[in-house]
Amino acid sequence: MRVKLEEVCKRIYAGGDVPKDRYSEVITDEYSIPIYANAEKDEGLYGYTDEAREKELSITVAARGTIGYTAIRRTPFLPVVRLITVVPDLSKVSERYLFYALKNCKPQSSGTSIPQLTVPDIKKNRINLLDINEQELIADRLDKLNEIIKLRKEELFKLDELIQARFVELFGDPIKNPQNRKTTEFVNVVKMQRGFDLPVQDRQQDGEIPVYGSNGVLDHHDIAKIQGGGVITGRSGTIGKVFYTEGDYWPLNTTLFSVDTHGNNVVYLAYLLELFDLTRFVEGTGVPTLNRNMFHNKSIIDVDLAEQKVFAEFVKQVDKSKVAVQKSLDETQKLFDSLMQEYFG
Repeated sequence: MRVKLEEVCKRIYAGGDVPKDRYSEVITDEYSIPIYANAEKDEGLYGYTDEAREKELSITVAARGTIGYTAIRRTPFLPVVRLITVVPDLSKVSERYLFYALKNCKPQSSGTSIPQLTVPDIKKNRINLLDINEQELIADRLDKLNEIIKLRKEELFKLDELIQARFVELFGDPIKNPQNRKTTEFVNVVKMQRGFDLPVQDRQQDGEIPVYGSNGVLDHHDIAKIQGGGVITGRSGTIGKVFYTEGDYWPLNTTLFSVDTHGNNVVYLAYLLELFDLTRFVEGTGVPTLNRNMFHNKSIIDVDLAEQKVFAEFVKQVDKSKVAVQKSLDETQKLFDSLMQEYFG
């Protein structure tokens, strides 16, 4: 039987304002009640206050920013900044079953240009109301897959950490230069340039040329703008991530790309730029952007090509493990998504 979510919940509401006069960034004797907002980092923890609005077991859903991020709250808390709080009727629905149902909720048109999830969006959603035992069995299956996905992501993260640790071991921190390596201006190691516009409607998405945005490959095309590989980083949008390719590609105008690597190894350059932390040179507050002129003249280590190649070979060996882990992650994610569609689609 399909029912509206509001029929299996005691209440559904959005959080209010942060109590600025009763607030602490850290837990204290006076302020020990967690405040949760619309974020995924630290499970949405915003700070602490002295009074809870919600004291029953609840599920929160991010309405803005990281839309749809869902968490089960088992202790009293205060939701703020329109964070949606759903209090289940546990005589009708399992909190874990409802948790997964809520993860599947999508925002409807809100009449604004900024995507957001609303209380009416949540209330309109319907779920299959099964026997509680059957709900728990479904949640068990999804929990197991979720745990595997989490473990695979942690493996990938640790492999990335291993590569970065090896870089620092070989070359030192490129910002502090503790090995007192010879230095030169950034532009003499790699010269960066703004990417090129390529509207979605003009892309040949069945092509083999990767199209890079600020967050990595986001599409494909049949024509390359740049031949012979290079490094790419975000100019606007996502700033700080660095990518490399040894093949032809098209960097979008939301990126900066290496117009001249001066013969340096692109694998080495990608990790050099990552650890050099280009976010230090971001301009603007409303729409932060990374301007190459802000770092082209900065001093940076100048490493011999032979040493670069040793590091690049290490990266390629680790990447073989990453490919295997990523394949397992993709397969598990595909199964999880298909079950979510079967149960809640």
